[in-house]
Amino acid sequence: MPAERSSRQNLKQATLDGALVSVSPRTSPHKAGKAPSGKPSKPERLTTDAVISIKPEFARLISTREKNHEFRKYEISKGKAERLWLYESGPVSAIRYVMSTSKPKTQGQVNDSTGIGNDDFDAGKKESKFGYPVLGLWELKEPLKPEEMRQYGLSPPQSFCYVPKTLADARKLEDMEQLF
Repeated sequence: MPAERSSRQNLKQATLDGALVSVSPRTSPHKAGKAPSGKPSKPERLTTDAVISIKPEFARLISTREKNHEFRKYEISKGKAERLWLYESGPVSAIRYVMSTSKPKTQGQVNDSTGIGNDDFDAGKKESKFGYPVLGLWELKEPLKPEEMRQYGLSPPQSFCYVPKTLADARKLEDMEQLF
């Protein structure tokens, strides 16, 4: 038998232990079937900037220019990413670098054997389908640890996440050291 809606007056509801609780009807508009969560709204995100997880040894190879493409199994922002914020996994556990990039290349398009992994990517020997060229690299003055990332609504990504505008405004490229 379907539940019947009661009138919009104060209601009584029992908790799991049987105690009665007074419940006021909602006074604010909400989506049908969705209760207000009480969480703050999500911050505005930039689809031109993404945080990606990377092993510290690969971030080091990028910083020394031995690796000139970052390879991924997935496309970021439909190929419109301009900057990749490199979250280095443990033991570093922080964002230390921002890499400028352009439209990703697919297998066979890199045609540059000077970078680590490029030939294997072009030959189809990697699982990765997209190669993001490393066009420039900036180092943050202070690494961005997970505790501070949370202040911007971020957590260490499994694959990638877009950068909140508030973070990009707080950590501008011109305030970072440009390595190349």
